[in-house]
Amino acid sequence: MANQAEDETQEIQTKYDAFQKACKTILPKIDRKLVEDFVYRQHEDPGTNPMYSLEVTTKEGLDTQKIKDLIWSKLGEMPDIDHRGTYYRIEHKITLGML
Repeated sequence: MANQAEDETQEIQTKYDAFQKACKTILPKIDRKLVEDFVYRQHEDPGTNPMYSLEVTTKEGLDTQKIKDLIWSKLGEMPDIDHRGTYYRIEHKITLGML
């Protein structure tokens, strides 16, 4: 019985390692913990996309209107802007494909 439990826990570890490798290969620039959280939340509430706060920090002096237009064209929502036009924030439902 103990051997079966060890085999099952080893299977969990093997599948988790495969998940880690897939994250590094498919989404190399995305924080692995975000992907884990996303998959967990989507599993808990199937058929819905989780809501996240998306935040972007930029350099001073960039054209804030162009940045707002870009965000609008990609997400269909207007961001909140702070810190002299260097911090953009939006609450948005995302999909795994958006990551």
